[in-house]
Amino acid sequence: MNQEELGVVSPLGLPATQNKGIAPRLDSLEGKTIGEVYNHHFKGDQMFGLYREFLKQRYPGVKIVPYTELPASFVGGDSASHKRIAQEVATLAREKGVDALITGNGG
Repeated sequence: MNQEELGVVSPLGLPATQNKGIAPRLDSLEGKTIGEVYNHHFKGDQMFGLYREFLKQRYPGVKIVPYTELPASFVGGDSASHKRIAQEVATLAREKGVDALITGNGG
């Protein structure tokens, strides 16, 4: 008789990570630099172009750092990869003078 190993998932979820806080909300996007981080869901290659147009119409002087210039984020995967990518995005965004990020894109 074969014994199968069963996994159990706790209803409590994964251990919580320490929240380091979030940046305060910007008063306006006017004159700011916005970075795009694509998660490869819901046609971001098309949608980000529309977001750029809308942002430039609504907020004079806004600059966009397109998703092609920042590391991609992927849905799924392991937490170590997510953390590494988040650090890469943060470092490069700082270098490029990014004030805010559009992250993800539906999915």
